[in-house]
Amino acid sequence: MRHEIKQLWQSSKIYRVLLITTVIYTVLRLVVQGVFLAMMLFPEAGIMGGVPGWVDVEGPVVPADLQIYLNAAKHIYSKQDLYLKGSLERLEDHYPYAPSFALAFIPFLWLSPAGVSVIHTLLHITAYGLLYVGWGRIFQSLNLNRALKILIWVLPVWLLFSSFWTDLGYLNIYIIMALFATLFIEAILTENLGQSLLWLSIILQIKPHWTFAAAVPLLLGRKKFFFKLLILTGVIYIIILGGTLLIIGPTYGWEQYRDYVAFLGRLSRDFPWRRSEQAFLGYNHSIKQTLVYWFGVSEQTLRLATFVKILLLIPLAITCLRHLLRPAHQAAYENPQLGLDFAFALYLGAFIWLDMVWELSLGIAIYPYLLGTTKHHQAKLWTHVAFLPYALLDPWRVGSLVFGGLDILLPGPYVATDPAIYFPLIMLTILMLYALFIARLWRTTPIQTLSGV
Repeated sequence: MRHEIKQLWQSSKIYRVLLITTVIYTVLRLVVQGVFLAMMLFPEAGIMGGVPGWVDVEGPVVPADLQIYLNAAKHIYSKQDLYLKGSLERLEDHYPYAPSFALAFIPFLWLSPAGVSVIHTLLHITAYGLLYVGWGRIFQSLNLNRALKILIWVLPVWLLFSSFWTDLGYLNIYIIMALFATLFIEAILTENLGQSLLWLSIILQIKPHWTFAAAVPLLLGRKKFFFKLLILTGVIYIIILGGTLLIIGPTYGWEQYRDYVAFLGRLSRDFPWRRSEQAFLGYNHSIKQTLVYWFGVSEQTLRLATFVKILLLIPLAITCLRHLLRPAHQAAYENPQLGLDFAFALYLGAFIWLDMVWELSLGIAIYPYLLGTTKHHQAKLWTHVAFLPYALLDPWRVGSLVFGGLDILLPGPYVATDPAIYFPLIMLTILMLYALFIARLWRTTPIQTLSGV
């Protein structure tokens, strides 16, 4: 892919200007990120005037989501409860991952706040670079040459992508999960059972909804591969569960896994939903959070949200059923567009169903893929309209900070001028991209399939 980038650099002045501009922005943005991180980690130094007044933590302040992981590691190391029982009052109390993930974070407890923050910042930057290279490799190996060309053209958009910069600020694992999912999709597309098992097993320990690509072989009629993967993954999950119980203690460990399942079951009821009396919606753009913000927390609102999600997912369910009844009986590498269409549609469907939707990290791969695999001008225009307003939020936020100063930072932190805290932009992006994939998948199987069965 380096050769293709060099070739485009030499042949297109527009590309050179765009890439140079965004590289300069990226370097300056990393400097800003580093200064802000230093300000939070060393509040006594008074960098940029010191931490904002609404920060009520004394001493070094680790990025918010990384702190949640470190707290979980402390709890499991001390054999304390990982999952709070009853209503959550703060997002910082929200730890929705498996005990095995908390166990894996214990080594980071031995590092200083500055050390662990720097290491995870570098990990995120590296993962994002590998994400770009990974999609280039996938498009190239599947002969999706137009998508590869578009991927190179939109490298400036990758450098500006808001989801990456937001993740770098909070140090959640969204970008790392997007990399794991990319490696898993690649393994599924090539039907590499060993690598599929590896990435699927890792994903299951962190965010199970990122396992969406596991259904692709079944939808393509590759049942033998699908059931092998399913059975072996179950065996590996039991092995990891057993190993975790042995390390942290069978009684304590089993209690935590039991509480983990119970916590996920009651999460919607106990989650600290934002309400209309608060100044803005925030960054959770799920269907449920949006409806709760507008109509208040009640059983009726929660049921309405579930009903809306089911309505939205019915087209995906029908489309999947049509392909299950008349599968292509081809490996994904033999029909790469169908395989990737299903993978991305299932990804978007999973995020429509979720009650906590903070990002769309794989949107940055969906964008060049759709532009490179559709011939319809209207669909391409729809793709730009759906994705770019979300993708390019970060320059707006940074510009607001440059001209407005730290006074426009609100507790969270939120940027007061950010339109995404007032309007569910991420969910709108998801729904528009979802509609494009459903339309494409619907056209791949004759409409009379169901009536002919």
